[in-house]
Amino acid sequence: MLRKKLFNLSVIGLFILLLISGCQIQQTGNNIPQIALYSDNGADEGCILATTKMFEWMGYEVTLVKADSINNSNLNRFNIICFPGGDMYQYALDISSEGMEKIRNFIHNGGGYIGICGGAYFTGEKVFWQGNQLLMNSLAIFPGITRGPIDEIAPFPHCKMCKTNIVNNSHPITQTEPDTTWICYCYGPMFLPNESAEIEILGRYDIGGQPSIAAFEYGIGRVFIIGTHPEFEEDSERDGSPAVEKINDYGSDWDLMKKAAQWCLKINP
Repeated sequence: MLRKKLFNLSVIGLFILLLISGCQIQQTGNNIPQIALYSDNGADEGCILATTKMFEWMGYEVTLVKADSINNSNLNRFNIICFPGGDMYQYALDISSEGMEKIRNFIHNGGGYIGICGGAYFTGEKVFWQGNQLLMNSLAIFPGITRGPIDEIAPFPHCKMCKTNIVNNSHPITQTEPDTTWICYCYGPMFLPNESAEIEILGRYDIGGQPSIAAFEYGIGRVFIIGTHPEFEEDSERDGSPAVEKINDYGSDWDLMKKAAQWCLKINP
């Protein structure tokens, strides 16, 4: 009787072990990087669409997330969180202090962050807009100031193609990039790091020479911020956005962004 009970327990134990193993395979079998793309109030609809298309072109899976989801749940199933172009002040209004801390912890523990224009402003310890510091609860992962717009390039609310100089060809993101690239500028920020900050400045606006592309470590996670709009394909419709006016952007910026995403994911480009 005892031997039979032990046999039954062994069979049950083996079944449970197989079940658990099966669940683990199901959870880890999908190696497609998961992107959380912020899509709540303030996030520009055109930017959301184009950024979604861009990440999908990379082969990644995109989930649109709202402030409520960030504030009341976790980001554990994602590899990167991206804040697209939009109103950084509105981002700060809708995401609670607890939500901000969840994002910081997510990155600090190994996640990636990509901030484009408004999403890049949002990272600054101090955020300046039209000469004034905004009194906002920013994400504050960039050790310094995010400041804009740059009227010499295009005063708010105008946009134009902007020449960017790649100034660091040793970084994995930019080592195969040409010396210059043209990217759409729509009142984005410059990045002014604190004196002691360990920040890699990868690109600078040709007009004025201020930093426009930066990458840095945050805990064991990685952050990439860019002041322009590389998600838009101004002379192509593959970004999904309606092309009201066709302009020549001198080539796609999606390859640059793919290398930025791979760097955040710690994948060799």
